[in-house]
Amino acid sequence: MRVAYFTAGTVGAGHLVRGVALGRALARAGSDATYRMFGPPLPFPAATRADYEPIAVVEAELRDARRAPTSAPAAALAAFRPDLLVVDLFWAPLRYVLPLAGCEAWLLARSCPRRWFDAGHDHRFDPAQYRRVIAIEPFRHPALRESIDPVVVANPDECRPAGALRERLGVPAGRELVVVTHAGVAGEVDALADAAGPGAVRCDLFADDALFPLAEWLGGADRVVSAAGYNAFWEAHWLGYAARTRFTPLRREIDDQAWRVRACAAYPMRANGADTLAAVVTAG
Repeated sequence: MRVAYFTAGTVGAGHLVRGVALGRALARAGSDATYRMFGPPLPFPAATRADYEPIAVVEAELRDARRAPTSAPAAALAAFRPDLLVVDLFWAPLRYVLPLAGCEAWLLARSCPRRWFDAGHDHRFDPAQYRRVIAIEPFRHPALRESIDPVVVANPDECRPAGALRERLGVPAGRELVVVTHAGVAGEVDALADAAGPGAVRCDLFADDALFPLAEWLGGADRVVSAAGYNAFWEAHWLGYAARTRFTPLRREIDDQAWRVRACAAYPMRANGADTLAAVVTAG
């Protein structure tokens, strides 16, 4: 079986991380699927991966019903010949690319503006293009047909030993280890670091030597200061360091981080949604 993951996300690393989470879950499940991710070029050197194929995602081309079938995403997906295509939130770039011959498509959607599924009278969401439309955090929208727990890149038993982060960062025993995490827009880490106070260590994915995925390491921090993006928020809850994390919602056009902090803090995750998806794929 051949499984493709597609994202058109360009703000932050969260869209990539969801694809990595699915790939790791397939491996945990013992799947023999050939897995590949497709999306825009990444600005994060430490996150470079052999299973991620960077492609040009040109909005004007993909909104044109005549040009989209010969676009870079269409060509790359056709060359890979997936049996299953998992689409991360961004349905519009594939509106005139789908369906792919012999391929079932699933759409994953985190919280998004209500207008997200209506990109204009000439470019509306077509639910018939997707076998499954899945909410991956606790929000409701008429376009969504089912929901699973959030998709997280690691499980608790995959995390690094408690002292690993302190050792990697060179922070001596007895000194409070405060970590500022960032994988969003370049430069935002400065505001987060100001909120953390003096002595905090920056873990910015834009750095060449960044830890990736960082979630595996953060159990070793005494305190974490982070934006409230999808991955950072749900990683902290699933991996057990949310109580030590200060979430600072940042403004995004298509992600209400303040809503996530306000509405989801008490949500009881029962499973890693990546494993839920992988189990369905593995079962055929």
